[in-house]
Amino acid sequence: MSALDHDMDWIRMKSGDLSAFERIYRAHVRPMMRYGLKITDDPALVQDCIQDLFEEIWNTRQHLSDTPYPKFYLLRALRNKLLRHLSKQSFVRNGELNLAAGELMSGYVELDIVARETENHNRQTLRELLDGLPLRQQEAIHLRFYHNIPYENIAEMMDMNYQSVLNLVQRALKSLRKGFSLKSPRT
Repeated sequence: MSALDHDMDWIRMKSGDLSAFERIYRAHVRPMMRYGLKITDDPALVQDCIQDLFEEIWNTRQHLSDTPYPKFYLLRALRNKLLRHLSKQSFVRNGELNLAAGELMSGYVELDIVARETENHNRQTLRELLDGLPLRQQEAIHLRFYHNIPYENIAEMMDMNYQSVLNLVQRALKSLRKGFSLKSPRT
């Protein structure tokens, strides 16, 4: 489904179309769950906040503004809801980064095994390096590269100016490249 379809579903949902609301939910619930688990490692809390958010959206749909990017709206609203909830509990836990598994393209069993071991090592290295980044850098990297959120929207979401977000992401990428080159196995 394209961004234009999501935009049209948003408009239809605002006028009371329940099937459009369901399509929005189905299209965004998994990315919202993954993003929420970057903020807290409590899946029950993330699920509750997502359910509360969608209930609020449905109940206040007539008052919502049109958005060309519903995913951004939903992620930002989830982030705000989670941070408000966590600040009330006076603790914040950082979830483990879950990287998507890629398919291996190898015809030989031996090459497949070596490739899988290398990929697992690289994933583990990247996971460790990402966990070692400051939380703001982790969040910016996650929003940009796992959710494809434009820098302008990340700046708004994180309450930063555009250039600061670019600098934050560049520092994070530089740190990841440096750390990865130091930890990568030499062939």
